[in-house]
Amino acid sequence: MMQKIEITQIASTAAGELVAAVETVLAALKGDSGGRDAKTLFEGLAYYAWSGITDEDPNWIEDLLHEACVPVELLRGNLMDPTGTNLMTTDAIGFINRLVNAAHARKAIDDGGRVTIEWLAALANVSERTIRSATNASNPNAMPIIKEGHWTFIDASHALQWISRRNDFAPTQVPNNGPRSSELHRALQLGEVWQKWRENQNLTIDDLAAALGWSGKQVALYARIESGNLGDDSLVLSPQFWRELAVHLGSKEPDDVAATTYRSLAAAYANWRLKSDLPPRH
Repeated sequence: MMQKIEITQIASTAAGELVAAVETVLAALKGDSGGRDAKTLFEGLAYYAWSGITDEDPNWIEDLLHEACVPVELLRGNLMDPTGTNLMTTDAIGFINRLVNAAHARKAIDDGGRVTIEWLAALANVSERTIRSATNASNPNAMPIIKEGHWTFIDASHALQWISRRNDFAPTQVPNNGPRSSELHRALQLGEVWQKWRENQNLTIDDLAAALGWSGKQVALYARIESGNLGDDSLVLSPQFWRELAVHLGSKEPDDVAATTYRSLAAAYANWRLKSDLPPRH
């Protein structure tokens, strides 16, 4: 008798937890728990993923992706009614998963991280087979990949270079809040990024030199770096130089921008020196 009572209590508790969980999920999807409703959530993710539209709130896309965990986890199950009829079409399920993957891909690229083949395929609206073909070593312009166990990753800079060649890709529209270290992380050419930040504010190199008191040598060195013409004196411009420039251009993270710039210059200098000093291998 005691065992039956315990089983009944456990069953009642489990049923209560299930109903409470479903109600909590439903409240989240309806926007009744402090977040966005599903329609607003998916629209925001779509604008960001495939149109590159962002919000001035720096945490906006992180919040969207966090909220997207609810429907993504929900769709891991098979939603059906008591008769066994599926409650969602495979097209709708596929769209939601592809949408969230595309948003993750753009966010990883924007942050200078890594993307998976599945993510990049979703962002480019192509099949995973197309991405694998683009990474095939037999392709003369193959995207480099990074293998970690069963996972295959592509660095942000290479993913961005590849997808930027597609006519249907829209670059991320970053609010004009000055230099950002994440943009430097995903850049293939450091100087082009600094040139873009300068030109965004309609400034010439001479304008910067006058405002920051640069010497003639500093002007010449900076101009060479913008043009991608690095040499043995590329590291003469100190981290403090880059910090002051970042502050002048309105960066909210001047220390990180300066550190990332100097590290990138150091790496570029090392590659330049190796090519200069060591004969090519045949």
